[in-house]
Amino acid sequence: MRDDFNQDTKWVLAHRANLICSNPHCEASTGGPQDDPSKALNIGVAAHITAASPGGARYDSTLLPEQRSAAMNGIWLCQNCAKLVDSDPSAYPSELLHAWKTMREINARNSIG
Repeated sequence: MRDDFNQDTKWVLAHRANLICSNPHCEASTGGPQDDPSKALNIGVAAHITAASPGGARYDSTLLPEQRSAAMNGIWLCQNCAKLVDSDPSAYPSELLHAWKTMREINARNSIG
């Protein structure tokens, strides 16, 4: 049983990050146009800061399912960085991911208008 994000939560995470990877060493754009002018592409991932299920990276058993699947437990990353942080969770603790998320959202807010 996984506590996955719903589509609305994924949209919120993506747009709060301005469709840019939240890893400050990456900051890759994760969205853009396809060849088809009526379509857009997305290479971003709404990643869990603490895992969606037991055994996952940084799983926190004290969280309720609603907390695990909430935007507060998510971070927007490119596919490479999402794989990186889950493959080496001790190098990427939840506190670091929360800090990345905060920095990215501040930068996104400052770039508006």
